[in-house]
Amino acid sequence: MNESEQLEAARLQSIARGLCLARLAGYVMAVLLLVLGGAALSQGPGAFDSFKGAYFLVYAVVLCLPFQRMPAQTWPWAYGLLVALSALFVFVMIAVVMFAYMAAAERGERLGIPGFEGMLIFFALLQVPVVLFQRKPDLLD
Repeated sequence: MNESEQLEAARLQSIARGLCLARLAGYVMAVLLLVLGGAALSQGPGAFDSFKGAYFLVYAVVLCLPFQRMPAQTWPWAYGLLVALSALFVFVMIAVVMFAYMAAAERGERLGIPGFEGMLIFFALLQVPVVLFQRKPDLLD
């Protein structure tokens, strides 16, 4: 094996390791969404809290699907569901932040920058290309 082949193999191994770490962040996010979803459902009969809780639970389950091992017929549907739920997650988190700011304004308070929500949005949107490139690594080049 010559030097360029060794460099290419090391690069591919590094990319695979990075994708695995990013996917691991998705699993951590799923656990966090299960906790947040359960807390939102237990808060009471509010319509938005009920929707948010149920959505977080469904999205957490979809994040944990074994996309790499799915049959070829099932994968496009599951991946499409991941894409749709990830896009919807952004809007749900924007609504969560808006409601938090409105509640704070009613109390006469000011909230800071929504860093936690921004981090969740980042990790949610990160899962879409990570799942795609883990399943189809030839699309990376």
